[in-house]
Amino acid sequence: MEVIKFQNGDPKNIAYLEDEFSIELPVDYRNFLIENNGADIENGFFYVKEINQAIPMGYFFGIDTKEKAADIVRINKEYGDDIAESSFLIGNDIGSGFLLLVFDGENDGIWYYDHTYFFKESTDELNTYFIAESFADFLKILETTPAPKV
Repeated sequence: MEVIKFQNGDPKNIAYLEDEFSIELPVDYRNFLIENNGADIENGFFYVKEINQAIPMGYFFGIDTKEKAADIVRINKEYGDDIAESSFLIGNDIGSGFLLLVFDGENDGIWYYDHTYFFKESTDELNTYFIAESFADFLKILETTPAPKV
């Protein structure tokens, strides 16, 4: 896996983000934003057990990025009504799925959100799948999940 950071982050931008959305980001994710301000991920895969899929990672969203599709503020304002309270969109796969950071105290972690119902297992009742307990654990998964055999 290769992490191609967008640029160095700024703690002031992260404070703005937390204030704008009334959230407190986990330390591991906050540190990632300070170091990378989002990133394009090459050759990184994550496995979603419930749908038995190894999925190629796209990128992690950043704050005030040059790439409109990777702007975390825009994405969360656009899709904010579609996601649960105490959750935040932080990235996407190379297709149409999102990575969701959940911090509700009960379901904390990184989840895969198949908002377009790309996978046949996804329904109106279930289209969000648990991946990892923390952002740091998710990064380890990206580093160690092999590409699917074609």
